[in-house]
Parts: sequence; structure tokens; C-alpha cells
Amino acid sequence: MTNAKRCQFRGFALLVSIIIPMLSINAAHASQIKKQNLLELMRHTESIIVGTVSKKEDGFQDGLPYTEITIEIGQNIKGDKGSSYSFRQFGLIKPKPTGDGRVNLMVTPPGWPTYSVGENVMLFLNKPASKTGFQTTVGLTQGKFVIRGDKISNGLNNEELFARIKFSGPLKPTHQDLVSQPGGAYAAKAFLSLVRTAVQENWVTKGVMTDAQ
Repeated sequence: MTNAKRCQFRGFALLVSIIIPMLSINAAHASQIKKQNLLELMRHTESIIVGTVSKKEDGFQDGLPYTEITIEIGQNIKGDKGSSYSFRQFGLIKPKPTGDGRVNLMVTPPGWPTYSVGENVMLFLNKPASKTGFQTTVGLTQGKFVIRGDKISNGLNNEELFARIKFSGPLKPTHQDLVSQPGGAYAAKAFLSLVRTAVQENWVTKGVMTDAQ
């Protein structure tokens, strides 16, 4: 096997190793996997940011299609991403010529979050992938919240967001109102306050938020 063919094979193998798990996630998403609640989102997130989508563009990184999203950050609730943060998520915005006469059709997979310039968002971000650096939200659309006016909701309209969670000790009235709401858009100010308080006071590690028995 020539060196060129070896490189081509390694590139193909890397692509397959990335695509197959993604297809599995999509199949699971389509079959209605267990919805993640706020506690699960907080346990698995690397950072939580609030801001406005200022830019998005797509391209190829080592042959892999990506969409790069830039957020102008208003609040760093967990971690410090500075005042502006860009991350690359797998998949193109739309089919794109590769420059060799072919067209790459690998757009953002179904069930993954998509973004619009000007959109106000709260993101629970996963740690970047070790091989590619690609990054997306915890629980895919479940970890992307959109703020519209004074309301906030994720890709599942906040369904089961407070299900299976036990809180020890009293909550502020505005926080208790959220916990008692089964789903639908929440009051944005109250929800941001609850998440910010939970992070600052270490509710997860201190057991203030735990799994309901």
C-alpha cells in the first residue's frame, strides 16, 4: 500500500469512527431516549454560558465537516470563556462543494442543535472532543436554551427538566415556581437565577440537588 493510500485509509477510518457513534446517537434520539433533567445536564456540562450568536460559518477540518458558532457572552455561569467564544460542531450548515468536483452532504445531523445569528441562548456545553476538538451541548437540543423576550426553553420545550430531582431545604419562591412547573417555557430571569445559584453554591456536589428515590 502506498503512503498516499495509507493516509487516505487513515482519514477514512477516522471519519467512520466519528460518524458511527453519531448515527447511534441519532437513532437513540429518534426512538425517544430518556430525557435529561437539569441535574443531569449540570453533572455533565463543562461550561454554561449565556449570550448572543454573532456568527456562524461552516467548512472542513482534516476532511471533517463542521459548523463554527461564535457567541458574544453576556454571562459565564460556569467556567470562564471570556467575552466571546467560538466552537465547532460536527456537520455543515448546508451541502458544500469540496473543491474537487464533489459535494459534501453531511449537514448538522437530525436532533442536533442549530443556531441563528442574533439568537439569544444559554448553552450547557460538553467538553471538546479529544481527537477533533468538536463540541456541542449536553443532551444535544436539551442543552441549548433559547431566550425569547422574558421566556426561556430548550429543544424539548423544557419537558421533564425538573423530573426525578429532589431538592433539600427550602427554595426561593421564584425557584419553587419553576420546579413545580411540568414543562413549557420558563421565566428566563428566574431560571437563570436558579442555575447561577446552583453553580455558585455547589448544589450538585453538596447534595442540595439529588436524584429522587
